[in-house]
Amino acid sequence: MSVNRLADLQKEQRRQDGQGNAGNGGYEMRPLLSTGGGGDISTVQGFLEQVSHIRENISKINDNISRMQTYQSSMLQTADANELDRIRSDLDNLTKDTQMTMTHVKQKLKEIEPNSRQKDLEMRKNAFITVTKTFMETIDKHRRTALEFQKAEGQQMERQIKIANPNATPQEIQQAVSDAEQGGGAVFAQQLMQAVKGDYRRQGAQNTLDAVQERHQDIARLAKSVQELSVLFEEMHDMLEAQKRVLDTVEQNAEQVVYDLETGVGSIEKAKVSAKATRRKKWICFAIFIIILIIIAIVLGVKFGGGSNNDPAPAPAPAA
Repeated sequence: MSVNRLADLQKEQRRQDGQGNAGNGGYEMRPLLSTGGGGDISTVQGFLEQVSHIRENISKINDNISRMQTYQSSMLQTADANELDRIRSDLDNLTKDTQMTMTHVKQKLKEIEPNSRQKDLEMRKNAFITVTKTFMETIDKHRRTALEFQKAEGQQMERQIKIANPNATPQEIQQAVSDAEQGGGAVFAQQLMQAVKGDYRRQGAQNTLDAVQERHQDIARLAKSVQELSVLFEEMHDMLEAQKRVLDTVEQNAEQVVYDLETGVGSIEKAKVSAKATRRKKWICFAIFIIILIIIAIVLGVKFGGGSNNDPAPAPAPAA
């Protein structure tokens, strides 16, 4: 993008925020979006408000990444040192703002992370996984943007070293760039630049040396940013994996409960059949007992009743 596009972006930023610096058009960091009303995330309404708040902040991060690309493109095209310093300052402020917003989103995701005790777990799980994946995509976009700019800055640094020191070998130049990408000091690049003949140095090589050192610092900052973004991406990935393990445990427990219920129902049915058979046997035993009692009663009745009828008749009284 051209420098004119950068100016348009700065005007738009001042119009949206009302905080632009009229003197230099610098980027002013905006405050974080509202915290989502601080609703109770234990309720469905509060949870959905927090999800919506997170989505808004992710959208802001994506907007910032687009602005970063504009600043980065302008830095690669600008030859004026003062303009380059101003753009670099605006880009640094925008990068800090984006990092703060990313940290805020990470904290909010941890706050709304579902757990197995929640009744509406399925709904929360789907919403959490979706918004976390969206955030991971944004992190990856930011990381790729930083890597692309780091590569372009490295190429710019190579050209500056070649211009200032035509005798530098490709291996030496690559070593200087590699030191910057790994976050090391600019010692090797300084040695290359200081090896230039005195006459050329007096003609302005010192300005080129300063530019090389600034490029080196830019690349080192980008390397640190890429590393931080990679760590954040892994944290989000681990959070999703942990959530998956929790949900797998819940599903396994649910399956075990179903199995136990089915087993319990089967045991109850068997117990019912067994109880019916037991009661039937009891009634049969009771009936047999009654029959035995009746038989004993009959036998006893016959025995004792028949004995009374066989007693001898009393003798007649003697005559007077």
